[in-house]
Amino acid sequence: MTNAEKNLAYMKALRRPFVKLCRLRFLNPDGSTAFSLDNNPGNVRSGAFIADGTISANLQNGQRRNATVTISNVDGAFDYNINKIWFGQEIALDEGLILPNGEDFYIQQGVFLIENPTETIEPGNRTVTYPLVDKWAMLDGTLFGNLEGTYEVKAGSNIFTPIAALLGLPRGNGYPVDRVPPVFTEYYNGKTQKLPDGSDAALTDAPYTLRVEGDGGTYADVVLGLAAMVNAWVGYDNTGALRLDASQDDILDTDKPILWQFSMNEAQILGQSYTMKNTEVYNDYIVLGELLDDNSQPAGRATNYDPMSDTNVYAIGKKTYRESQAGYGTDQMCQDLAVWKLKRATVLQKAVTISCSQMYHLDVNNLVTIIRTDKPGSPVERHLIQGFSRPLASTGSMTISCVSVNDFPEATVTGWPE
Repeated sequence: MTNAEKNLAYMKALRRPFVKLCRLRFLNPDGSTAFSLDNNPGNVRSGAFIADGTISANLQNGQRRNATVTISNVDGAFDYNINKIWFGQEIALDEGLILPNGEDFYIQQGVFLIENPTETIEPGNRTVTYPLVDKWAMLDGTLFGNLEGTYEVKAGSNIFTPIAALLGLPRGNGYPVDRVPPVFTEYYNGKTQKLPDGSDAALTDAPYTLRVEGDGGTYADVVLGLAAMVNAWVGYDNTGALRLDASQDDILDTDKPILWQFSMNEAQILGQSYTMKNTEVYNDYIVLGELLDDNSQPAGRATNYDPMSDTNVYAIGKKTYRESQAGYGTDQMCQDLAVWKLKRATVLQKAVTISCSQMYHLDVNNLVTIIRTDKPGSPVERHLIQGFSRPLASTGSMTISCVSVNDFPEATVTGWPE
């Protein structure tokens, strides 16, 4: 079968009873698989695998994925010590199912590191539990990533270069911080912004000097500081690569791929709930930058005047939120952040939680739809995935946290002050 045929067979299999597959791959330093554990009886090590634990993901800057796995450790093969499993051991987690033709089908769910493992010894039983965190833990000081001294990125430097350089730094044991090259968006290439002195500069160039002090500073602080210069999303994806994506390209969620269409009269959806968070709704967002040497202050403002939105200014009045951002030195930076924050502040008023059968291709920042057969005309509602959680066991449902795309406004950029 071709990859396309396998994907099609997988999607069809999700609508019928299937046998779930779950696999841990213990990786060599070069990323190849040293050995694996799974629930497949054909694997000589399958007896050690206990499908007990969960995996979850959340759309945020920083650590996005975590999981917990339990392994039978009767012979001590998975003890956490230098001769067996030790600091920096990467573990890839794959989930999938057996296709109708009997072939195994796996989808990678992330590359993880072990944080604070627990060994349990009982009469006749010995297990080890690995709390797993994605590779952001190598940047934020959890497992690695504390700065030795002050780290500075000069104004005018390309913001992507220091991120790649940090990941390539040696850890002192012959390996870099991360062997996988980062993936950078091309959205900002060729775009410019106007600096306070009136000159134009590339968006990919740092508009100000970023300085992270060595006392308590981490690699993650540098990465987040550089990502903030362009209001970008940054975090590790399901393949274990650090990705920097443009939030400006994240405004029109209606253009994103639909990963699954639920129907309320089908077995895959077990229920959904809607929470109206009206205390968290703002339809007017102001972002103020840092006061400049000439006493001017960059600013950006976005307001919801969209007549299709039920939280627009004409419907509920103007509800304003104002925040300041240190280091923001251009109007463009403030404006981009105001538009992005306005969108999030509006959609939070309708949070959707979906309970469904397990699916392994779903990922954050993509869409699912629900055919509302309980409503006249069976309208199709679109929801953006913000996070999910599911058990590693073959039984049990998964939970998807979403926001309603139908409520996303068309932001109007307004001046500050008006």
